[in-house]
This record gives sequence, C-alpha cells and structure tokens, in this order.
Amino acid sequence: MIAASDTLVTAGRVERLRQYMGAQVLGSSGDCICRKLGSCRRSVLFDRHGAPRPEVSYGAGQLSHVGRHYDLTLDGMPSRVLVIAMDTVRLREHVTLEQRHAEVMDSADLPFTRRNPHMQGTTSALRLAVGREPADDREGEQLRLSGARQPAHLFDAYAMANLRLCSATADGERSLSSATMSRNCLPHLAATIKILEPTLCIVQGVQVNKVLTELISRRRQVAPHLQQARIAGVDTLVAAFTNPSARGNYRWGRLTGVPYLYETVAPALRVAHQLVVGAPAPTGNATVHPQRRPAALDRQPPG
Repeated sequence: MIAASDTLVTAGRVERLRQYMGAQVLGSSGDCICRKLGSCRRSVLFDRHGAPRPEVSYGAGQLSHVGRHYDLTLDGMPSRVLVIAMDTVRLREHVTLEQRHAEVMDSADLPFTRRNPHMQGTTSALRLAVGREPADDREGEQLRLSGARQPAHLFDAYAMANLRLCSATADGERSLSSATMSRNCLPHLAATIKILEPTLCIVQGVQVNKVLTELISRRRQVAPHLQQARIAGVDTLVAAFTNPSARGNYRWGRLTGVPYLYETVAPALRVAHQLVVGAPAPTGNATVHPQRRPAALDRQPPG
C-alpha cells in the first residue's frame, strides 16, 4: 500500500483551527475566553443547591492534537482519521494546539507498554485504520510515506479532539465534567470537524457518541459499530466504541485479555479501512483471530 501526505494542506487546516480557537476559546493572551466558561465552571464547582464543591478542580482551555501528516492518502484515497474522546481529565490549563501536539508525540516516543490505556487503545485503532493489526512492535507504528526520507509515526498522521475542551476532576483520574460542559463545547467540536473534514471518526466513549448525535444530520449503518454519516456538514465514517480505559469487558486499552478490541473494535475498523481505500467491504460475520492476519494483509508491504 502506498501512503503519502500533504503537509501543506494540513498546515492550512491547523492555521484555520488556530484562528477559530483564538477567537472562541484561547485568546492571544493565552487565557480562556470562551463565553460559556462561567456556565461550565458553575456546573461542576457548585452543587445543585449552589453550595461550593471545594474537592473539585477545573482546568480550562485544552485544545486538540493535529498531526503534521493528518492529510494522509492510502493508495491515493484520502484517509483523514479524527479520534473524538471526552476530555483529558487533567488540570493543565491553556494548552495550545502546538503544546497538545507535543504531548501526543511524547507518547509516540514511548514503547507501547509504557503508554496509558487510552493511548494504547488509540494505537491499536490507528493501526487498524491503516490496514494493520493490533500489536506492540515499533515498526507497525511507522508509516513510510512516498517521497519522504523518514517514516512518520501514526500519532503524527491523525487528529484527536475532545468533546470537552476543559476538564473537571477531584483526583486527577476520574472525570467530573458535566452535561453542561458537553453541550456548551459542542459548537467547538462542530467547527473542528468542519475544518478537519475527517474521512473516519473514531468515537471513544458511549456518552461522547450520544452527544455527537446532535451534530449528525443523516446516517446509514454499514457494519456493527460503523456508520456512514454527515456530521456538521461533513460526510464521514463513524466508528463508535467505548473508551479504551473503560472498565470490565468494555476495556480495550491493551493487547491481552481484551475481547472487546478483537471482537468489536477490530472488525469495524477493518471494514472502515476497506471502505476508505475503495475495497469491497467484507460480508458475513467473519472475524480475525488476534494472532492471525488476513492473507490479503500479509501480502501488503509495510508502508
């Protein structure tokens, strides 16, 4: 498979996203200027009776990650992947696009096993989105791009936008963000989707998918957990799953003991990949054993 990217087009998208966020979320001074900030903060820092909740902390203004090779093509077909999660569950404030990109690329530098469950699951999803299988090898995370001297990491060839651009937490691990925050942030997500024009949205979280439906004007089921839809005016594929860090049987942020990854995530994203590159989608209920690759994929070069 021949992979290529248009970094100039991606740079243009990043600049338009920067301009939007600069006018609506993070001002030139670096402060959060979102007009809904007060409403969001009140929804989590005070209970329904108006009493303060001193145990809750709030982190405002945490922007998205856009890889430099986001405008990827596979065999000449656009493959722009946008991962949509809930929030960062971190209290670091006023995180710019550049800082968020650096954070994600820091994770790319780590071995697979040292990444947190969310990024391990994201790694598996991105491998599947480009026609590979979940694994922890470094080579499988590299894209050999046509005309490029150095391979690009998969983390530099996708975008990740959180539904909520602020986080609320009491312990730094559990999100206490509210429905008000989701509702107030939805226009920012819509603007992000319009600018990035993804061909595949990988939705991480049941509640994220539920809120996202407000932006969907039409949809058609093409496989379990996979739809063709129009989101914020953009025609795209939508693969909706739990968060990789979910508990119990819905967790898929590792490679072993996670049937949800192999029985739910992998089949849907294999179909998505085939639809993106223009190949016929598989029929029936065929699945691939986690230790085996389809023969067709074995014949493909690693690039």
